[in-house]
Amino acid sequence: MNPRRLLCAAAGLLIVLGAGAAVARAAGSPIGLWKAETNRMYLWKALPGGGFVEYSLTKHKTSTGRCVINVNTNVYRYHPLGNGTYREDEFEWDNNCVPSWVPGVATIKIVATPTRMTLSCDKKYTKVCFSYTRAADTVAPVVQALVSTGTVGGTTSLHYTVKDSSGKTWEELAVYRGSLVGRYKTTLGPALNGHVYAYKLLGTPASMKGKLTFCVTSHDAAGNVSKKSCATLTIR
Repeated sequence: MNPRRLLCAAAGLLIVLGAGAAVARAAGSPIGLWKAETNRMYLWKALPGGGFVEYSLTKHKTSTGRCVINVNTNVYRYHPLGNGTYREDEFEWDNNCVPSWVPGVATIKIVATPTRMTLSCDKKYTKVCFSYTRAADTVAPVVQALVSTGTVGGTTSLHYTVKDSSGKTWEELAVYRGSLVGRYKTTLGPALNGHVYAYKLLGTPASMKGKLTFCVTSHDAAGNVSKKSCATLTIR
């Protein structure tokens, strides 16, 4: 397993359980939060194997105006073809608001700077069809502590899941038996939805044997902080 991120605490080791490489939010990358020229908010994330997926974060009507698309609905997928061009798949709604994927509806070119992104859809890619401006990140991470176990003199793994719109977070973890037993912190690293992360304590002391509680709080680079999540920890 590959290290998820470096540690601020020398006593621990943090690993990620699950496949898939993390994708950083580079300055010239579509990954992140954007405001379209319509003032609607969209979240762009990396697709497995390359390309991007675009999610709507604000409700809006279909072209017929007959139904409202739900928050966080997947709207577009962009598959790389090379030279900055992408095949676009659309998630469309018919007149009865029944959704379906329509693959390969267009070939577009995506150009992103640190503050602006454009999508060109004409044959020579000289016409800007859609434009976006980089939006401030105000969305807090979501973290969930998971029931965890450990062994005296061996390894204790504090498991949790975390996701964030920026794709990167750092965590504060604390272990309690009534009062505080230990506190740990990670550095900024990937936060991939669907992955289980583990902060590992090596050489667990005998004083921690029994049932405890551990809690985790997640922070993103913009300073947004998640709600604290706690779970049972059993050391044998």
